[in-house]
Amino acid sequence: MRIRTAFPVLTALSLASAVAVVAPAPAQALPPAAHLTVDSTADAVDADPSDGLCRTATGTCTLRAAVMAANARPGSTIELPADRYRLTIPPNPDLLNGRTADPTTGDLNILEPTTIQGAGARGTVIDAGGIDRVFRMGADTQLSDLTITGGDAKQREVPITDPGGGGIANSKNMTLRRVTVSGNRAGYGGGIFNIPDSHLTLIDSTVSRNTAGEAGGIRFDDTGTVVNSTIADNRVTDDWDRPGSLAGYGGGIDIRGTGRVDIRNSTITGNTATDGGGGINIAPAYLDSLPRPVTDTVNLPLGHLSLQNTIIAGNTIGTTTSDCKNVFATIDSLGNNLDSGNSCHLTAEGDLPRRSPGLAPLGDHGGPTDTVALLPGSPAVDAADDGCPAADQRGIPRPQGLACDMGAFEYAP
Repeated sequence: MRIRTAFPVLTALSLASAVAVVAPAPAQALPPAAHLTVDSTADAVDADPSDGLCRTATGTCTLRAAVMAANARPGSTIELPADRYRLTIPPNPDLLNGRTADPTTGDLNILEPTTIQGAGARGTVIDAGGIDRVFRMGADTQLSDLTITGGDAKQREVPITDPGGGGIANSKNMTLRRVTVSGNRAGYGGGIFNIPDSHLTLIDSTVSRNTAGEAGGIRFDDTGTVVNSTIADNRVTDDWDRPGSLAGYGGGIDIRGTGRVDIRNSTITGNTATDGGGGINIAPAYLDSLPRPVTDTVNLPLGHLSLQNTIIAGNTIGTTTSDCKNVFATIDSLGNNLDSGNSCHLTAEGDLPRRSPGLAPLGDHGGPTDTVALLPGSPAVDAADDGCPAADQRGIPRPQGLACDMGAFEYAP
């Protein structure tokens, strides 16, 4: 069974009849890509979305107007100066089923390839204020140096449920660099929901303190890449009722597709679930809902997760350690990973199962986004291999010792 969420679909209109044959009008070229600089924190629509000029009725360029203008100018870049940009226009109640995109209300609908550049995740904040999710990505996107918060996709449960992705619902190829996704809420994918045929690349970023009934931090329904990033303090709660195994799993990350998800030099800690996989849950197409005799005896490696130089530690179901859970899926260790229990099946060279990682709480330990620092004496120090990125999540060069460190944080004595 594949769970799909309705996303915008462009339909072609055709003439029912014609009384004469006429020469077709020449196709009107779209305006070229542009660099759009937002100069207002208000939430106001573009006066003429077709001209691609980012100009509201009062002559300002708001974030919503910039997104609408970029939809008319594929490949555009939106520059967001340091400030708080709060969404205040509630979603159109006639469109809550999500089958039609309305860029003028609710979440920000990106329909053409777009780049959004902030001035730093601690300074540029996009806040949905609980009225809707923050972004719906219907085209390839790149976001950098900003924070996404205040999204609430559970607002979309009526009349047709569409509660995936509190911060971002992604249906294409999306790259996040030096981005914080925090304080969002959804039925599934509290921070980010990636539907089938999508790909998320998460680099030097933090997904934290998001809440959902399933997949507290990130939900993958296809492929993904996570490098030098922190997935921390996300929660799956039991206040959202879904049958069978459709709820309660994947406090940090929940993987439901058959494509490969690669995680390297990242830290996954402090996440919690109610049923399984406090840190990471991987079970394609909800096959974990089959009876236990089947899931315990049939080996069908349909899902694929690879781990390298990564810390998965201190994740729980209640008070019980639960770093990983996999059903009909393979967790492939490429070496030098740490698991505070033994649920991630780490057996490759350099792996450290059943080890306490020695981590500080999530916080500002320098750099553009919050991280989880390694404490003195941590077994993750100098314990990674040569596959480390040249710098850690904060931009600190690696290595600082004899070898680089596991996780997203490089310890500097």
